[in-house]
Amino acid sequence: MPAFDVSSVVAELQPTATWAASLLHALARDEVAGRRPQRLTEPHLSTWTRFKGRLTTADFLALVFEDEAVLHQVPFDSGTVGGSIRIDQLPPDLADAWLRDLSSTSLKSPGAEYILEQAKLLGLPTRMARSELHVVKPHQKVLELPGTGGQLAHHIVTTHPGLTLQDNFTIACATWQELTMAGVVALELGAPHTNFVTKVDPDALRDASHPLRQRSFDFVVGLKGGQFRVADQLAIWFPNAKALLV
Repeated sequence: MPAFDVSSVVAELQPTATWAASLLHALARDEVAGRRPQRLTEPHLSTWTRFKGRLTTADFLALVFEDEAVLHQVPFDSGTVGGSIRIDQLPPDLADAWLRDLSSTSLKSPGAEYILEQAKLLGLPTRMARSELHVVKPHQKVLELPGTGGQLAHHIVTTHPGLTLQDNFTIACATWQELTMAGVVALELGAPHTNFVTKVDPDALRDASHPLRQRSFDFVVGLKGGQFRVADQLAIWFPNAKALLV
């Protein structure tokens, strides 16, 4: 069973529950790693218990996400992420179960394994030939196409010293799941913001006037067999970049 199970949630609340579970996992992992003060993982939720009054644990998560959205609109601002996400409709008993089970949940798995788990929760593709990706140097710029939500950027940054998401990458996302994934990747790699994440209609990239088509990239990477099937087409759209689908 997944660490933060959403299988029992009714269909109309699945996006909300999946989004909230993904963010809860990301923040709890950060807290255990010492990158954030303990709020979700504080023993017995002592601070929250003192001040909650009639508020529920679902309200607690909503307040935590709102606070985090100040620096990371993606993935914590549901309005920016889109979809039919309504944090106010998250079932409190589900939030109770998640927080109760945190102490027995593995929050220290290796980075690549954790990103894979998040991608599976969000229903994103995970089978990619990451080893075929180019060697990227610190002065170079990479565009990650819609479809993978920053998973390729995560692999490149963690295998090439001197790179950061905010300096070297633009991550284009088409869905709320991809935007959430890109935000999770940003948190995992300690990015100070998510301004490098942008929502894109893949069909709009056919227009030569699209803002991304006007920018200069050294590499354009994406998912083989996804919405962009032919690397040669990408070479026309981004003539100054090396295009690779994996």
